Amino acid sequence: MFKRIAIVTGFIAFFAAMAMILFYLEGKDNGVKTASVAAENTEVQNVIKTDEMHAYNAENLSVACSAEDGIFCAVEKVIKCTMKPDLESCNKNVVPAFVIADAEDMERPTEMSFRIVKIKPIPESSDISVYTESDCNAIWFGLCKGTVVYSLSPKDGGWAVNNIFALEQ
Repeated sequence: MFKRIAIVTGFIAFFAAMAMILFYLEGKDNGVKTASVAAENTEVQNVIKTDEMHAYNAENLSVACSAEDGIFCAVEKVIKCTMKPDLESCNKNVVPAFVIADAEDMERPTEMSFRIVKIKPIPESSDISVYTESDCNAIWFGLCKGTVVYSLSPKDGGWAVNNIFALEQ
């Protein structure tokens, strides 16, 4: 009888030790993930988010960004390149290729405005989605009126827009 109790106690102790090791390792991984997501969220919260609409006209565009924030500047660059793809800062490494493509059938907007509504980190990635309220004076693929979302990725110490889509309202 004593031998059975010792064997059962040994198995229980062994499985309890294994469970504690797994629990420790799993908890350690989750802590790292939580910390990195928290760090990303803190960084993203520093972006210009105001009620102010930022308006642009193709006649008087400058290459320089009108703010110091990298996320804002990435979105602004796409806006400027949409209106005037021949600006010297417009290239397919920092804006989606279709933005600067020569689309003879498409009328480019000459006036655009946007304001950042929400910035959402993409889980398990360093990418983010920037939701904007936008307006323009052309149709341009349906990507400049209403809720327009810019997908950004870190690039060369800053941000680059890699995709744009609009949400149907």
